[in-house]
Amino acid sequence: MAKKKISLVIYGLSVINGENKRVDLNQLIDKRSLIDCLEEYIKNNILQYSNDASKDILFQFEQVESELMKNKKGQEEYQIVYGRVKTGEYGIESELVNIRTREITKRSADQADMMPFGFCIAVPAGTVNSGVIILQTMGAYGMKLSLQSRLQKCMTDICPEFQLSMRTIAPKEYIDRYFNNGILKKIRMIRYEIPEDESDKIGINYGVKQTKEERIIHKPLGFMERKKKEMQEWFSGQRSYTDIIEIEGFDYDDLKLEFSVGDTDKTFNLRDMNSLVVNEDITKKVKQDGGHPVFESLKPIMQETAREYLIGMGLVVS
Repeated sequence: MAKKKISLVIYGLSVINGENKRVDLNQLIDKRSLIDCLEEYIKNNILQYSNDASKDILFQFEQVESELMKNKKGQEEYQIVYGRVKTGEYGIESELVNIRTREITKRSADQADMMPFGFCIAVPAGTVNSGVIILQTMGAYGMKLSLQSRLQKCMTDICPEFQLSMRTIAPKEYIDRYFNNGILKKIRMIRYEIPEDESDKIGINYGVKQTKEERIIHKPLGFMERKKKEMQEWFSGQRSYTDIIEIEGFDYDDLKLEFSVGDTDKTFNLRDMNSLVVNEDITKKVKQDGGHPVFESLKPIMQETAREYLIGMGLVVS
């Protein structure tokens, strides 16, 4: 069978107090860190099923362990906790068909299709109010809402005013990695309304919503170097993305840059970077068993990714 697509989704993580301020994650309560509190909570609830009847979701913490990471000088860099959960939906009857024998069995509405997912949380050493949380997904399947709900329960137990905040990482912290170290494979300029005179020349109906025009430049060597000033101005909000490339007679709506770094490909839509959810494809890096990533092979990939983003956020010195 083909390998299933395994990805990591990365968010910034903070804890907000009753005054709407971020708290020190290494002094969360009684001089205990967020990592210590979460690890203890998960251990106390390990292998216990929790049922969210309002969403028909069953959830279970399956594994947890923490690690203190140090630099080459032996100085503490960050603390990380790895976890694995199982979660699945129920409430729908379905047929299960054996692809070889065509034998049919029934799945009842009371049966949850439980799938494992890994995650990690990394918090830098020192006085900090931000860290990263990394969630593993498989194809279209994930566990963000389920896990976030359980982690919030941990925060509420510690202090009723604490709110767990998972936010998209500021775009520059993320895309710098691709812009500075990646290979630009394509530039795509898209407009969604083709002028009436051009529509007539082409022989298509004017004003059809599904119709769009796209211009693609393959292997645009030298673009990032020659457009460095324009890109910096766009980063700082001094230039619109539509002014980075100007083509007479072609006013585009979307400007997309397709990069590759190692085995990872990423497309950035410069029109809408503020809502960017960071997603890393690790299918080729992780071992799979039964279509799911092997936890021991997933941990070092999550740890390496966490460190990269902590550095990108300025929370750890490279």
